[in-house]
Amino acid sequence: MSRKKDQAGTFELLARLPQQIVSLAKAEYENAKRELVSKAKKAGIGAGAIVIALFFLFFMLEALVIAAIAALALVWPWWLAALVVAAGLLLLAALAILAGVALIKRGNPVPEETLGRVGDDISALSEVRVNSDSDAPVGSERRMPQAGGEGNWR
Repeated sequence: MSRKKDQAGTFELLARLPQQIVSLAKAEYENAKRELVSKAKKAGIGAGAIVIALFFLFFMLEALVIAAIAALALVWPWWLAALVVAAGLLLLAALAILAGVALIKRGNPVPEETLGRVGDDISALSEVRVNSDSDAPVGSERRMPQAGGEGNWR
């Protein structure tokens, strides 16, 4: 039986298998690393938004203190202005907190895509097997799978 020059034989394919498995593992490791870096960046941006919200809350508290002092010192204009500024800062802080929480929730650090691909690779490798004749008596001669015939590699 002759095979085409561009087709590798079974033993040649088996010899390549360890190198291909190592290459696959390295590629999946790099994919997981890239995915984790991406998700960590999103979580960092979310944490930054929360820090900005805390900054606005700090100034809101200052504005409320000024409003209380101004309310005691003056009858109307100072504390009303300070309360309006405090309400604006509170609104900004609430928006920044909501944005930060949403970004942190989206930045789940588990590399789900890579885990899915690795699971697919493992299931594909588990399907590679030689179909043996289970009805053959013990000690009988086993035959090697032939190209195009039953009992081939899957």
